[in-house]
Amino acid sequence: MQMRHYKTSETIFSDKPAFHIMSSVMRAMLRLSKALDSNIIGEVALALQDLDDSGKCSDAFEYILYEIISWDLTRLPAVSEGVIRRLMDLVNNRGALENICQKILKAQPAIAVQIAVMKMNEENWILSHETCNDVWRKIKANQPTEEKLNENMIDEYVARVTANCKILRLSGTPHRFLSSMLLECFKASSQFRKTVSTDFLNELAILSPFHPVIIAGSMKKGPNVFLLPQVFTEYHRFCLETQEFISFYRHHSVYHRANSCGMLSVFRSICDRMNRIEPLQGEDIENVVDLWLAAISIFDGHGISMNDITDSAKLIETSTSKFDIKRRPLFLKRFLRKLSVKKDASVSMEPQIVATIITTFQRNAFTHQSSEFYEELGEFWTLCLKMKYDDIYYATVFYSAVFTLAQAQAVFRVKKELCRAVYEKILQPMHQQIVDFVNLKNVETNKASTEEERIMLEQKNLGASYFSILTCTYKNAEDRILEFINQ
Repeated sequence: MQMRHYKTSETIFSDKPAFHIMSSVMRAMLRLSKALDSNIIGEVALALQDLDDSGKCSDAFEYILYEIISWDLTRLPAVSEGVIRRLMDLVNNRGALENICQKILKAQPAIAVQIAVMKMNEENWILSHETCNDVWRKIKANQPTEEKLNENMIDEYVARVTANCKILRLSGTPHRFLSSMLLECFKASSQFRKTVSTDFLNELAILSPFHPVIIAGSMKKGPNVFLLPQVFTEYHRFCLETQEFISFYRHHSVYHRANSCGMLSVFRSICDRMNRIEPLQGEDIENVVDLWLAAISIFDGHGISMNDITDSAKLIETSTSKFDIKRRPLFLKRFLRKLSVKKDASVSMEPQIVATIITTFQRNAFTHQSSEFYEELGEFWTLCLKMKYDDIYYATVFYSAVFTLAQAQAVFRVKKELCRAVYEKILQPMHQQIVDFVNLKNVETNKASTEEERIMLEQKNLGASYFSILTCTYKNAEDRILEFINQ
């Protein structure tokens, strides 16, 4: 076995007589040398227990630390952490220890990074601009892909990212880079459905205090829960929360679906804040529409009930009422237009949302008999025509809302020629589509050869029970329209 010989102080290797008995420190150092030869972190930990006198071998421990951080420390993380902490305590030279911490950050070894950052925080050390760049490049180069991450390494990975973020933030790295790093880590870790640490959330709260995950965390009661800063006006905070929510839902992950109930609470809290601020202006339309488009996917998540969806859909009317009467039709049109573009990413509850938009338009237009709404009717009908659903039973509420809007237009005698065009180009084709769809389903049911197949088809076509109501709604609309256009 090759023995390592580390530089020690002259107190140990002196010119004293040869008959002097080897000191306990020297014996401990020899055991430590053998442990290092074994490359077993547990052996190193045992050898360190015998070291009582640290002051005479500080330079040797520097070299030992440099070697230890090159090992794979993830097999026994708790033992590895204890060894590194102990060795750092044994290094008396603060300048040398700072260099070691910087080397650890530049190399990014697992386990060691967190300890190095903790030591730097204790000593009030920060990184130079050049070192920050070196560390950042190494972090990006070593960033694991979601495919390479596994459940056993995720906790250490999150802790390492949190530590890196902390020291880089204190050293002056721009927040936009660090928040991006944290959110990438959060996305990667969410696939394992693990709760991230309070340290991670606190770091995220510093960089993005109005992120949905932070708002959800601040709603919980318990120890170590951070508080959001209350230094903004209600309107400005609403804008910040909205932007963070929209950004968070641009890229979906397992977390979004698994934590839908928590995100629904966040969405509702943003809507509550919107109700407390002054009326919204035209420049706010895009933000509020994008907020809703982000929130729609929540309704497909785990634990969301029909009552949740119904209650949330009512907030569309509340959101609309935050604009003055001139801007409300513009908001609803923009909402419907962006939904029609987003069809490829639609969720199962989209017809209910679209129906609520149409119903809100109808109520505002004809309750207030608003000329602003009347002027936008033509374009609004064009947008309604773009919303198409193959499964009629699934979209019954959408068709019902369309027929009711057409009936209201006829009852209030608004734009006869437009009403005629709506009847001929929208309502009649929709009605024929409904009839053809129901006939097709009846044929499928009649072809069922067994009772089991018939039951399966009935379960698949649960919406058929609403067909008679839908037919009645269409007939009422048709009667009113014909009466209007033929007078």
